[in-house]
Amino acid sequence: MTRVGIGLGLMAPAARDQAAGWDTWRRARRGFAPAPVRSLGQWRVMSARERSAYDLHRMATHANLPLLDTPMSQRVDRLLSARLRTNAFKAKPSTRAGVMISGGGYQGKTETTCEIVAAFEDSWRALHHQIHPNTAPGTRDLWVPVAYVQTPRSRRAPARRS
Repeated sequence: MTRVGIGLGLMAPAARDQAAGWDTWRRARRGFAPAPVRSLGQWRVMSARERSAYDLHRMATHANLPLLDTPMSQRVDRLLSARLRTNAFKAKPSTRAGVMISGGGYQGKTETTCEIVAAFEDSWRALHHQIHPNTAPGTRDLWVPVAYVQTPRSRRAPARRS
């Protein structure tokens, strides 16, 4: 998880639900350097301050493990990547096909989806730069990611009779 400093070493997650936060997370998502592996002997010769810093880095490493390439994540990747590519080139104003990912809590649905979408955005930006190398980055209609979610119409609840 990419984090942005907010003073005294406390960190808050990048706000991926806003364009600037998403862009910060997307650019830095693979920039975390895990703690180096140390033997017990190496750890014991460290000063108390070095141990404390190292232990914090290890905790951050465990909280930021890379996504695993599981059969389910590969299947979601294939489906979502195909939908993103298809929908990106669709010019008609009709509704675009989507994907619903369900499952229990803490199973990696959000992180997997964000990684797939970020990888698509990276390739989309590279393609755009290859085709239009002199276009100024930041052009709103080309560079701001947008998610469109269509929900079913709700039926009006019948009026209660007293």
